[in-house]
Amino acid sequence: MNIRFNFVRSVFYVFFYYFLLFSYRYLLYWVLRKAEKGLDKVTTSAVAESRHVFAYVCGLGFGFMSGAFALANVLADAVGPGTMGLRQGTEYFFIISAATTLCFILLHTFWGVVFFAALDRKNWGQVIWVVGSHLFVSCMTLLNVYQAYVATTLSAYVVLIITTALAFKVAGGRPQSIVHCFSIQ
Repeated sequence: MNIRFNFVRSVFYVFFYYFLLFSYRYLLYWVLRKAEKGLDKVTTSAVAESRHVFAYVCGLGFGFMSGAFALANVLADAVGPGTMGLRQGTEYFFIISAATTLCFILLHTFWGVVFFAALDRKNWGQVIWVVGSHLFVSCMTLLNVYQAYVATTLSAYVVLIITTALAFKVAGGRPQSIVHCFSIQ
């Protein structure tokens, strides 16, 4: 098969995966919000006060699943003798794959926090950020076929930094708490 056909097929898979992911993410949000009354009855603390913890755990779960699938794909590429370079590819394939997988695990965690908080507060700008940045980073990874590793990795990590700051803010974090965390007492 030629590279163009694989690229078009990959774009289809990204959009299909993207639609399923956000459908499940919203479904999980909806189920958790419906289950809050029942959870309040069986827990000692108020569930409504720990909503960001649910969002963090759900995002981390999505991140680990994303990482597991990425690892499986990389291992499938590594099968066979003499795989270094992977068919005239670069020797940096595995390190770039590891960095991208780490980035996606963290992004899914923080996207979960921002997405749940944005739906709770009906902040549609943040919902658009999560959906749009996810689509952007996913589509940027398609450029790895052309070995544009610097562009894809840098853009993913820039989005990670912005999303980390946004998740910190929506979870109630303050700059003073970061300073306090690293201060010697």
